[in-house]
Amino acid sequence: MTARNGLEALHAIESKRPDLIFMDLEMPQMDGVECCRAIKCRPELAVIPVVMITARGDEASRISCRSAGCNDFLTKPLDRNMFLDTAARFVAGIDRRQKREPIDVPGVFRSRGVSFHCILCNLSIGGAFITTDFCGDVGRLVQISFTLPDGSEIECQGKITWFKLSSAGSPLGFGINFVLLPKSTKDAINNFLQEEG
Repeated sequence: MTARNGLEALHAIESKRPDLIFMDLEMPQMDGVECCRAIKCRPELAVIPVVMITARGDEASRISCRSAGCNDFLTKPLDRNMFLDTAARFVAGIDRRQKREPIDVPGVFRSRGVSFHCILCNLSIGGAFITTDFCGDVGRLVQISFTLPDGSEIECQGKITWFKLSSAGSPLGFGINFVLLPKSTKDAINNFLQEEG
């Protein structure tokens, strides 16, 4: 669930009772501190963990968030692994992501009519991590095609969800979530993953 402002967030939390809340400190109509305080003042909502997210990492912001009752504090830009690890600390048994199978498969993806070569480094039924020199925007749709080791040819659409910048011994690339997979494509990927798993 998402909300565009603190008041909308509070209404959604009251009606849906999520297991965990990630909340921006700076929101219109009701900021994160006010919203967190309203959540923590209600016994039926107070048990829901609230993690505050802000571009300001100063001590005054941390103190303000803690005094409102927030359970943790993350600073932008968010590190994907830290975000997932934080969620895992508050939601018992959370699976960080779908099981992924390591692979080394060449592919081609197209973005805005331009083709780029890439290597798929891991694959799940929901997406893949792709190494490439291409840098696009998170949220951008791409077309991707590759052939699985079992010979299944895959052609599908995906949305870029995150980027990994290269570091010592670590390749540049991005994660994609597959979008609207046809049943035959989903079955082919699933069959491959079951055989490999």
